[in-house]
Amino acid sequence: MNIKKKIKFCLNFAFAPGAHLKRKYEAFKSLLTYDSMALELVADLEDILYRKKKGDHQRVVWLAHRLSLAVNAMLDQLNEMNPFCCRDLYENFRRIDNNVKIAVNHNPPDSGPPYILTLEKAAAFPELAGGKATNLGRALNEGQVNVPPGFVVTANAFNRFIDCNGLREELEARFRIMEVDNHGHIAHLTLEIQELILAADVPKEIADGILSAMDEMFPDDSLIAVRSSALAEDSDISFAGQYSSELSIHKKDVFEAYKRVLAGKYCPRAIAYRVSNGLSDTDTAMAVLILPMVKAEKAGVVYSKNPDSSGSDENICIYGVRGLGESLVDGSISPAKALLSREVKPELIGNDTAEIGNLPNKKTLLELGRIAMRLESCFGCPQDIEWAEDDTETLYILQSRPLQQNTEKSSAVHSPITATPIVKELECAALGVGCGEIYFAENGKDFAQLPEGAIVVTATLKPALSMFISKVNGVIAGTGSRASHFASVAREWGLPVLVGDTKGCFSPGQFVTVDGVDGAVFEGCVSEIVTRSYVKDEPSPRVLDFYSKVIPFTVKLRLTDPESPNFTPEGCRSLHDMVRFCHEKSVEQMFSLVDKKGRGMGAAKELKSDLPLVMYILDLGKGLMPNLAKKKYVTPHDIASQPMKSLWSGLSDPMVQWSKELTHIDWDEFDRMSAGIFSINSKLLASYGIIAEDYLHLMIRFGYHFSVVDSVCGQTVGANYVHFKFQGGGSELKNRLLRLKFIHSVLEHYGFEIETRGDMLDATCSRISENETCSLLGKIGYLLAFTRLMDMRLQGEEQVEPEVKLFIQNAERIDGYPSE
Repeated sequence: MNIKKKIKFCLNFAFAPGAHLKRKYEAFKSLLTYDSMALELVADLEDILYRKKKGDHQRVVWLAHRLSLAVNAMLDQLNEMNPFCCRDLYENFRRIDNNVKIAVNHNPPDSGPPYILTLEKAAAFPELAGGKATNLGRALNEGQVNVPPGFVVTANAFNRFIDCNGLREELEARFRIMEVDNHGHIAHLTLEIQELILAADVPKEIADGILSAMDEMFPDDSLIAVRSSALAEDSDISFAGQYSSELSIHKKDVFEAYKRVLAGKYCPRAIAYRVSNGLSDTDTAMAVLILPMVKAEKAGVVYSKNPDSSGSDENICIYGVRGLGESLVDGSISPAKALLSREVKPELIGNDTAEIGNLPNKKTLLELGRIAMRLESCFGCPQDIEWAEDDTETLYILQSRPLQQNTEKSSAVHSPITATPIVKELECAALGVGCGEIYFAENGKDFAQLPEGAIVVTATLKPALSMFISKVNGVIAGTGSRASHFASVAREWGLPVLVGDTKGCFSPGQFVTVDGVDGAVFEGCVSEIVTRSYVKDEPSPRVLDFYSKVIPFTVKLRLTDPESPNFTPEGCRSLHDMVRFCHEKSVEQMFSLVDKKGRGMGAAKELKSDLPLVMYILDLGKGLMPNLAKKKYVTPHDIASQPMKSLWSGLSDPMVQWSKELTHIDWDEFDRMSAGIFSINSKLLASYGIIAEDYLHLMIRFGYHFSVVDSVCGQTVGANYVHFKFQGGGSELKNRLLRLKFIHSVLEHYGFEIETRGDMLDATCSRISENETCSLLGKIGYLLAFTRLMDMRLQGEEQVEPEVKLFIQNAERIDGYPSE
C-alpha cells in the first residue's frame, strides 16, 4: 500500500504539481488539527500524571487511548503529505502504542463464583471478601474473639451485578470525564451512577445465595446489618467513613439494602478518596458483610496503641458512648474515654468517674484491653477496633483495622514558642501543623465553597469533609474525637484536626496557625510551629507506581532539538515525541513546498501593486476574495488571507522608501540564464506566494538574496507559527554577515528561535496567539523591506546595534492589521 502511495506521490508531483500542492496543504491543515488535539490531550494527561489534578484510572486510560488515535491520524496526514517521510514511523508508533497499552492495562474483573462466603472462610480469601470481612474473619479464627455470626456477598458478586445489568460501560464512560477536584461535576456524575445501581436487579444466583445464607444463620424476626467490605478497605488505606452501612434492616429488605451499599461505593467522597490513593474502580470492588444486629447498650472503639501516647507512656485508649456507635464515628458527639496499660494483661490507668456511665464496667474494659493486644499481635500492627456490648453485657467485636497514625509527638523537635495562643488545651484528633484563613463551614454548600488553604471551623467532624481534605490546611471542630472517621482520614494526610469549644475565638478571614501537636491555635503565622514537619503530603506508592509506568510512553518529551541526530523516527520513545516529530516534519514539508523554479504555480495570478516587485499568488482556498476567477491579476485589496495581509502591511509600510527604477527579482538567476533573454516578469525570476484563509508560504526575491516565510495564523494557538529563512546577497561575505547579525538581533528581540549557518538564517516562533502571529508577520514584512539593500551600506560591527534599535523603535507601531 505504501509503495502505491509513493508512486502516486511522484506522479502527481511530476505531472500535476498544482493539484499536488493543494492536497499537500489539505493534509497539512488536518495534521495541525490533530496536533492541537494531541497537545491538549498531553496537557490533560500531564495534569494527572504530574499530580496537578486528580483523575480516575479510567480517565488516564481513556486520555492515553485518544492521544494514540490523534498521533496515528497525524502519521496518516504526514504520509499523505510525503510518504517518504514516514519510513519506520508507523513501526515505531506501534511499538510505543503497545507499551502504552501494557502500562495502563488492568486485568478484567472476575465475575465468577463463589458469590457467598461464611465469615470463617472469608479470612482466607481477602480478594473475595474485602478488607473488613477478612479482618473480622481473622479476628474470629486467629484472635479467638466473640464476633456475630455472618456471611459475605463477595467482590465477584459485585462484578457479576455490574456485568449482568450492563453497567460496566456506563461506569467507565463517567470515570473518563470525571474531574475529581470539580466537586459539582463529580457530584452530578456519582448521582447518575448511584441511580443506575439502585434501579438495577440483583442477579438470581446472588439473590438465592443471600436468602439461603440468611435462612441458615438468622431467625426470621431478626434485624440485620449490611456493611461495606470493599477490596482495599480497612487495609493500609483505611477508607474510614467513605462507604455506607445499612443498620437495623428487616430481612425482606436485604436486596434494597445491598444495592444501597453498592451505590455507596460511588459517593463523591469515596471516589475522591479512592483516586487520591491511586486505586482503580476494579481495585475496590464492593464485597458486602451481612451480620445480625447487636442490641447495643454501649459501643465504641479501642485503639490498641493510643496515638496521643508515646515511649514509656504508651497506652491503650477506649472510647465509648451509649447505644450504637454511629454518633461516635461520625464525630457528632464527644465520647467517654478510658486508658489502659499496654501489657498482655492490661490495667486501668485512671478514669473520670463522670464518664463511667458511657463505658462498660471495669471487667469489660480490661477484657477489651486484652482483646486489643491480642488482635495487635495477630495482625502485626496497632489496631483500630469497633466493639459493642448488649443488654446482657455480652461483648462483640464488629471490626478491626490497622490504626492510622501520624508521626509520633516525640519525633517533633520543639523550638521555643514565645507567642500566646488564642486558644489552647484542645484535643488533638490528628497531628500536624497548618496556617491559613478561618472559614466557617456547617453544611455541604459551605464545604463546596471552601477556599484553598483554609482553616475550617465547624460544629462536628462530618465524614463529608474528607472529600475536600486536599484543599484545607487544618480543621477545628466543636465536637468529635480521634475516633471519628474524618480524623482517621486526616491522620493519613497529616492534616491537623483539633476538637473543643472555641466559640467566639475566631472571625472569618482571620489568619491563624493550628498546632495539632500541642492542641493550640495562634494568631498569624508562627514560624517556630510551622517549621515542624510531621507528614509530607506525598502521593501514595500505588499512584507513583502507576504513573511511573505510564509517563515514559505518553507525555515524556525527549525530542526537544530538531537539529539533534536523535531527531528521527527511531528517536521517538513516547507519543509526545511522535507529536513533536510529526509537527516538525510537516512544517519542514510546507517550508519546502515548491522549488525555486516555482513548480506548481501554473494557475497563479500576478499580484500588481505600487511596490516594484514581480510576484505571483496561488490561492489554495479562501486566500483571495471571491469572484476573481476571470481576472488575470490581483491587487493587495483582493487578498483575504490573514497572514498574507499581515505580512503585506509591514512590507508596504509608508516609512519604507522603494526605488521605482529597480524591480526586485532574482537577479542571480537572471544573470545566469541566457544573458537576460527572459522577460523580467517571468515566473522563473519572480517572487511567489501560496495562500489560504489562514496560511501563507511566500518566497520573496530581492536581487541577489531570497527569503522564505511560512506561517499558519488562525484561532488555534497550538497550530500557529512563523517560520522565516533568509539567505544570500550581492555584497562581500563580510557585509552579508553584518546584515545577518542585524536580522538575528531583531528576531531574537521578538522571541524567535534562531539558527545560522554561513550566510543563511533559519528562525521559528510557534504556538502563539493569532494576534501575536499577525504582529510578528507585520514586523517580518517590515524587516524584509528594511533589509533588502542593507548589506551594501553596513561596513562595520558598530553600525549594527544602532540599526537594531532604530528598527525596533519604528516597528512598534506595526501590529500586522492593515488599515482599510
